[in-house]
Amino acid sequence: MTSKYNSKVSAVFGDEVMISFMLKKSRNTNEQDGMIRIAFLDTARREVVADVVLSPITAKALGSMVLGATQKLEDALAGKKIEGLKPTVKKQEETTYIG
Repeated sequence: MTSKYNSKVSAVFGDEVMISFMLKKSRNTNEQDGMIRIAFLDTARREVVADVVLSPITAKALGSMVLGATQKLEDALAGKKIEGLKPTVKKQEETTYIG
């Protein structure tokens, strides 16, 4: 896959995935916030190859993009014609950083 974005990260193989969530409660107020954590594992080497923390908005966008890509892959494997094999980029409505 080619992209207009340059990457300094090399691709690694992960054959298993773990997903969890974290809740964070403010000390001063009763407000809560949360993040989704995804860890990709290589079971042959028995190690985590990627550990990613996402906001709920980004996690929802990722889920819909993975479903769309999976459907396109299934169509391609079935020999159906696929329109536009360009990488999909979805913009988030709101991005927040908790650091």
